[in-house]
Amino acid sequence: MRVSQVWPAVLVALYSTLALAQSPAISPGPRGEPAPATTPASEPSFDAATAEPAVAPEGPAEDTADAPPPEPAHTTAPPSSPEGVADSSRTPVVEPRAKPDATGELPPLPARHRLVYSNLLVLRVNPLGAEDRFTLGYNLRLYNNAKPLFRDAYFGVGFSPTISPSISRIGGNIDFAPLTILRFRGAYYLATWYGSDRFKAHPYSSPTAEYGPEKLKNEAGANVLGGQAELSALFQVRVKMIAIRNEVTFYNNNIRLPTGNDVFYDLRHDVLVPAKGWFLTNDTDLLYMTKFGLNAGVRNSLVHVFYTSKMYGPGEAADNPNTPMDRLGPVLTYTFFDRPEKRFNKPTLIFAAQWWLKHRYRGQGAPGMEDRIHQGIPLFLLGFSFTGELVRSKH
Repeated sequence: MRVSQVWPAVLVALYSTLALAQSPAISPGPRGEPAPATTPASEPSFDAATAEPAVAPEGPAEDTADAPPPEPAHTTAPPSSPEGVADSSRTPVVEPRAKPDATGELPPLPARHRLVYSNLLVLRVNPLGAEDRFTLGYNLRLYNNAKPLFRDAYFGVGFSPTISPSISRIGGNIDFAPLTILRFRGAYYLATWYGSDRFKAHPYSSPTAEYGPEKLKNEAGANVLGGQAELSALFQVRVKMIAIRNEVTFYNNNIRLPTGNDVFYDLRHDVLVPAKGWFLTNDTDLLYMTKFGLNAGVRNSLVHVFYTSKMYGPGEAADNPNTPMDRLGPVLTYTFFDRPEKRFNKPTLIFAAQWWLKHRYRGQGAPGMEDRIHQGIPLFLLGFSFTGELVRSKH
């Protein structure tokens, strides 16, 4: 698949986002990002207290004269990269809307200024991996408007390190959510691969190189260091008990590899990625949300790498044998409790199983290829996340 074949799909996704913009929405996530996400982290969106009216910006004004009390969509999606080990397996946690209390009053707006945190621990099999993502962030509520489309709009900055036994990323993110249903994010990390040879970066001279599971086990990896930038857009909407969410993330690597190598195997995404270049992930969730903390649904995850002609060897056809990769399967999350403004909140268990619909070694290998895993074995993911609000402005 070439870049020219990807842009039509991106344009269709953007058009769909605009068409759905008027629907009730899901609120941003804990680490300042309407997440998870993702919870990916700097996206917690809690029911904090009302803001300081004298300082609140003039955003879209709320017409309180004639409009009936809105039914807020106060929910949070987990960290933008829940799975941690593979960013494309982000956790689709979405929580129930805020509801009127016994007197019919809606919950107060989140505090205008908040210092929040989130943490996500994930274990993954096929491929094997583990990761912990912590985010500490500052969130600024944008509008003094309790309507669902505006109440969780925010601007946020955060520190979001990612730690695993073989990959670490240190850096931060900037989030901008002009609406509850839409969030943009930019992030930059200093990333390093180390540890056991099996889980290190494996440099190769061409995207056509073999990198099957057995080959990775038996060959030496390399300790590498470099920068990784992320640009993402998240759209999420909820209608009654059904939630739909889509997140696309573009990655740009600037990694130092041994001389003569242009690509390397990245365990987080389970594919050969450019040392200097772009790739993307796209996650789509369809969820049914219960009133007692259990959410169940299905997730589709897509990965595509943009290889340039100079990454191939002399005389090699500039074909892409590795992507797109695609997997599909069920996801379950259970949130034990949700107590806004608490320092420990929303402890959530996450389980997912995704079957590889297309993968060079785990789904559709070449005929007769032995170094591959049966397509009937899915990717399994087990995670635990929680968030909290450390400091908030006075009501």
